[in-house]
Amino acid sequence: MTMIALLFSEVRVSAVADTPVLLLREASGPRHLAVWITATGANAILSALEEPDPAHPAAHDLALEMLAAAGEVIDAVHITGVCDGVFDAQVVVAGKPIHARVSDAIAFALRCGAPIFASPELMQTAGIGRHAASADDAEDGDVSDEQLARFREFLDSINPEDFEGEGPQP
Repeated sequence: MTMIALLFSEVRVSAVADTPVLLLREASGPRHLAVWITATGANAILSALEEPDPAHPAAHDLALEMLAAAGEVIDAVHITGVCDGVFDAQVVVAGKPIHARVSDAIAFALRCGAPIFASPELMQTAGIGRHAASADDAEDGDVSDEQLARFREFLDSINPEDFEGEGPQP
């Protein structure tokens, strides 16, 4: 199955639900994926953006060191589905998928530079902004400041419960 490449965009705190939201964006398209995560998950992701302390490694850094000591690396992170608002992820090591929370999987990917992918079905059902970009924007992958502002307004207006069933409509 061909997977869709995603890039880390940001972690925000939803003004409505006061809950961290992980934003991933389609590498070559206009869609975003919004995943509600815990504060602990948000901290793990945000700490991956900082320089690690080799004398006092965080749990994710320690796990990566242990993998390296065993001669393994993380090949990729796959976000494979969503059920009742809970996203499924896999960390792929030596070709073997290992189930993980999305926040942990992204924290690992950011620390080691592993690519992040989503299934086409997931992006079709949970991707936000699939109609936001014009044909011109879709050609070069750019999204205007106005479109990004509208997307952020949309994020501030939704709740995790909005992702139950068919998902939100921007």
